[in-house]
Amino acid sequence: MRLRYFAPLVLGCLLFLFLHFQKKHTVRQDNLILSSAVEGQLFDNGKPVAEQKVTRTLYWNMQAEPYTEITTTNEDGLFQFPEVRGAAEFGILAKLFHVPVVLIDVDLIEQSLKTSLYSTGRSSYKPAEETGFKTIQMSCDLRNRELFLGRLRIVNCEVKKSEEMLNRFK
Repeated sequence: MRLRYFAPLVLGCLLFLFLHFQKKHTVRQDNLILSSAVEGQLFDNGKPVAEQKVTRTLYWNMQAEPYTEITTTNEDGLFQFPEVRGAAEFGILAKLFHVPVVLIDVDLIEQSLKTSLYSTGRSSYKPAEETGFKTIQMSCDLRNRELFLGRLRIVNCEVKKSEEMLNRFK
């Protein structure tokens, strides 16, 4: 009879100790890959476009605010962004059950108007997650501009993908 009352007490104590241990012992993890490097070239009807602002914005479920970088195309229309790595502290449960969510947007900024060049997401901190290559390689011609769903300005860019990535969606 007494064992029936003792078991819930033991389970409650174990749960308390586990949650207490969870708060006190977090694990810091560095060098989490949030985005591969990006290299691109911007054209307008086949001619390189110089001096255009391009942004890359990362939305990571471990940070409250997005991370934004701005660059400008050179005389050949080339732009690039480096690989982005992050760090986070995880509790024991979070470490076991954490699913990374990183949204990546590359946009062209023209007179305060955004035009989407590339948008993707990551659910892993592994390298080459987006395209299968260490660097996201893209070529964008502004003649391929369109309105997506009648509202979102996009340029249909060519993005190089590995054979493995192409076969994932077949």
